[in-house]
Amino acid sequence: MRIPTSRTGSALIEFAAALILLSGMFTGIFQVGYTFFTYTTLVNAVRAGARYASLQAGNSNVADPEFSKSVVNMVVYGEPRPAVDAKPVVRGLAPDKVELVLGSTSATVSVRGFEIDAIFTKVALMGRPTVTFPFTGGASK
Repeated sequence: MRIPTSRTGSALIEFAAALILLSGMFTGIFQVGYTFFTYTTLVNAVRAGARYASLQAGNSNVADPEFSKSVVNMVVYGEPRPAVDAKPVVRGLAPDKVELVLGSTSATVSVRGFEIDAIFTKVALMGRPTVTFPFTGGASK
């Protein structure tokens, strides 16, 4: 028979304390990683939309609403004419969050008012990402 000592149960208490610290740390690491992954996906989507706008601007009337809609669809869904049940490339991204500005020599695509919904917080992007491409007029087709 074992004689109880003052150290009985200390391993369980140490394990509980370590578990709380480790689970908090892993949750934070996951949240930061998910936020960076989502932001990188959003940057790539905006870059694809700006590139698409710069290539197609010479082939269509830039004042045409269908042109703007196709650029916005390229950012949100990854293709200019998505299927009816298409899902956005980033969860929560909607066409009203994408802004297209056509200048005389370039196309600028940006995301406005979008928040990345991480686990415990929402990360507001404040007008980022923004990408500008010069018009090429379909020269690289």
